[in-house]
Formats: sequence, C-alpha cells, structure tokens
Amino acid sequence: MIELDACTLTFIEEDIAHCHFHDGATADKAQVQAMFDAMAKARGGAKSLFLVSFGQGATLTNDARAHASSPESSAYIAADAILLRDFGHQLSANAFVRVNRPQRPIQLFSDKDEAVTWLKQQRHLLAE
Repeated sequence: MIELDACTLTFIEEDIAHCHFHDGATADKAQVQAMFDAMAKARGGAKSLFLVSFGQGATLTNDARAHASSPESSAYIAADAILLRDFGHQLSANAFVRVNRPQRPIQLFSDKDEAVTWLKQQRHLLAE
C-alpha cells in the first residue's frame, strides 16, 4: 500500500493498480502525476491496468482530469476501470469519458469484481 496526499494506491495483482481517492479530496494535476510516478516505480516502469474509485466528495480538478486522460498518461496505464459510487459520480465519470476521451480502453462499473474481471481481459494491452 502506498499512501499519497490525495489517494491510496494498492496493487490487487501485480499488474492491476487500485487508486482510491480519499473522502473530500480534490486531486490536482501534481497529485495525479505523483500517483502515476508511484505506479511506475512499483511496476519498474511497466504499464498498469488501473482501477480507480472515489470516496465521498472526492474529485479531480479540470487540469487533473485533462492530465489523467492525456496521451502522456497512457505511458502509465493500459486500461481504466472506474468504480461508480452514486448517480452524481456516474454523471461525472461519463463526462470524463466523453469530454476528456482517454486514448485507451475505459469502462465504468458499479461492482469491483466485475471491474477486475474486465481489467484481466485487457492484459494483452500491457505488451503494447
């Protein structure tokens, strides 16, 4: 487990990183980059499959969302699974997918096990 300012990063499996943003956290671009750096260090520079969840009231700034979906972020992440907390969070996650348009596979889930199963199906992307 890696504790960062805005989130906790754990590895469910060697290649599946789970980032949980703390309740009330508003992560900025620097905090998202710190998360990417921690993932890369833990994986020896290899990409991760990425599961992300948000605590109550947690969010990303516009700059952080843009950075998280930028082409540069795909150097760290092969595919994203976003766990949805509630309807408001679902609206925000849908906006992220449609507005920021990450250039990698991304899916929204209400169930963690289903999200992990989907991420395992994306392992072929780690070799790219």
